[in-house]
Amino acid sequence: MLKKLAAVAILCLFMASFKSALQGHKTAFASTPRLPEICDVNFDDSQSAISIIEKVAEDSGNVSFKATKTVIMWHPSGTSACISNIVHKAPNLTRTEYLPSSASTRGFRTVVSDGKSTWHYEPSLKVVFHMPDVSSHLHKDNDIADGEGFNCTRDLSLIKSNYQVSLVAIETMAGRQAYVIQLEPCHPGNPSRRIWVDREYPFILKTEKYGPDGVMSSVSFYNQIEFFPLLSDALFRLDIAPDVAKVELPASGDPMPLDELETEANFLIPVPEFVPPGYVIEGGLLSVYEAFPAAHIRLTDGLNTISYFVLPGIARDSKGQDNVINISDTSGAKVLRWQEQGYEFTLVGEVDESLLVEMARTVSVAPHISGEPPQQSLSQYFARFLYQLFWFER
Repeated sequence: MLKKLAAVAILCLFMASFKSALQGHKTAFASTPRLPEICDVNFDDSQSAISIIEKVAEDSGNVSFKATKTVIMWHPSGTSACISNIVHKAPNLTRTEYLPSSASTRGFRTVVSDGKSTWHYEPSLKVVFHMPDVSSHLHKDNDIADGEGFNCTRDLSLIKSNYQVSLVAIETMAGRQAYVIQLEPCHPGNPSRRIWVDREYPFILKTEKYGPDGVMSSVSFYNQIEFFPLLSDALFRLDIAPDVAKVELPASGDPMPLDELETEANFLIPVPEFVPPGYVIEGGLLSVYEAFPAAHIRLTDGLNTISYFVLPGIARDSKGQDNVINISDTSGAKVLRWQEQGYEFTLVGEVDESLLVEMARTVSVAPHISGEPPQQSLSQYFARFLYQLFWFER
């Protein structure tokens, strides 16, 4: 029973982590979006690459398609891969069926979104999760941020400031001609990215991510794709058997300014004094689970993100000492955790670990003046942390 409950909790996270990637525009779909044709391609002209990215950020969610997608990630323990069948009907209907292997056509989980709600069906557990969307962010199924909430005006401005954007080639991808665009960071310690954009439609066909050391950390690409197929709305309805349990998950909102976050929280939220060059604090969110108080602050440089989690009330170890910084690597992202004065802090990002360490060193926590020492155990707070994992902006 305990294992099943743990599996259900993890699947809650999985569903929500893919939620933003499955949501389309909430604006009316008026016409077929197309990229302007570049007659004389100049590989030394960065403006051409930037104009392509701007069009992708603006209109990619309005591109209907039916496709098979592969995602491969490299991490210290090995390689993981995921293959899915995706159907998107602009502006906001998306169905994704995840396949257990490349040799199988039978999906083992299905996620459906209509821009207002997301349903995640897990047949093996006979559970369907439902999460309403109350966020005012405009998400796209295929944007520059690879499924992250993307603010076109702000984030494009940050990308122009923090990355050297260049058009490096024209290649064939998924049977289609594509512009190859390189995004190299201006500030050391940040990852880089290479994307393949369809020459006809504002749509990313392939993305390669590279760590700060220049080693590829992940690749996602469409094996095959059909643009603007005839799609019935019936495809985006889940047929659930009567014996399937239905679980309602709390809705999540927009990031709040830090002063508002402090007001809403019932605990102090220490913020790092050091922010890596090029990054801005986008805002923060409180846990939607009242039993698990926690705060998540997100920083972005337009293309990449750093997540900062604050969990109050961590019980200390048997010696009553704060834990030293612990760093691990999860699928290319550095995860830095430490405890201090009854708090547990976590930093997650694909940047060089030296930047995360510098951020951690500038977090100042005032000592407890009075009151009972924290009673919650580390394992309980680890459960809280799991519930927050869906905010990983990968």
